[in-house]
Amino acid sequence: MASQELNALRSQALHLTKRSTHKISRLKSAQDVIVAGSEYDTRVSPKLIRRYNSRQLEAYIRRQEQFVDRSTQFVPDAHRRPIPAAEFKQLNLVQRARYDAAQAQLNTKGDTLLPGSYDAKGNLKPGYETIKQRRDKMRSDRKLAGNPSVNDPYEPKVNKSTDIANRHALKALIKQAKAQTGPGWDKKELNRQIGEFSKMIDRVGDAESGERVRKLSPAQFRTLWNDSPFAVALSQQYEIVRSTMIDEQDKPWFAQVIHDAFADARKLIDWAEQLDPETGAAPAPKEPSAPKQRKRKRKR
Repeated sequence: MASQELNALRSQALHLTKRSTHKISRLKSAQDVIVAGSEYDTRVSPKLIRRYNSRQLEAYIRRQEQFVDRSTQFVPDAHRRPIPAAEFKQLNLVQRARYDAAQAQLNTKGDTLLPGSYDAKGNLKPGYETIKQRRDKMRSDRKLAGNPSVNDPYEPKVNKSTDIANRHALKALIKQAKAQTGPGWDKKELNRQIGEFSKMIDRVGDAESGERVRKLSPAQFRTLWNDSPFAVALSQQYEIVRSTMIDEQDKPWFAQVIHDAFADARKLIDWAEQLDPETGAAPAPKEPSAPKQRKRKRKR
């Protein structure tokens, strides 16, 4: 009787091994995942199965049943190695939450008009291009970069599985995306951006502009730094000073480049000071006040 039970277990184990082999073949052809030889390939040879005792067979059968179950799925990493689909789904969820939160921030200020020119009285007039229109014109793959200084703050990357080097990298991406959607991240990112600004403004030596920017609210600063050409204008000043081009007074066009860069930056600071300090968007239009009613004089 024991021999019959053992033979039945061996037959089941051999059958499940074939099913596992078929699944591994399907994953390779349909999903481009190479499971064979990986940590998830728990198959053994028929020769070894015939030497297993009942306890070993039962454990082997449980592993194969789990592998052939429909819930066990994989996606390929950058080297076609298997990543459990459930783990990759977790990354998708947290990265999508991060993306949606970033888009919500953009939606509050996307219709804000960038500044135009000054009128005869020195008042800054609104321009004709919104923040969203400018972004659409400048749309690029900068969100794919690894440097936070050039990453797109409103379209953070949502990774495909083939962008990921391995499971270790996947876990790091999940941790990063969770942190970026958690409390305190906005403040941390704001401090990083202020640090970039401070480094450049100190080198440029424009103390007055630096003081004005530091008086902006966090929301106003974020809009100025992320949504306008301010960082580009300041970078031009920074690079000119850093490369000592500013000292070459015999070339008049250097002085013009510097003048234009400073003028652009200061105009954008004027604009940022007028933004809503809570949202960083254009301030809501004031509702017209009701006309005052004249009091009628009583006749005596």
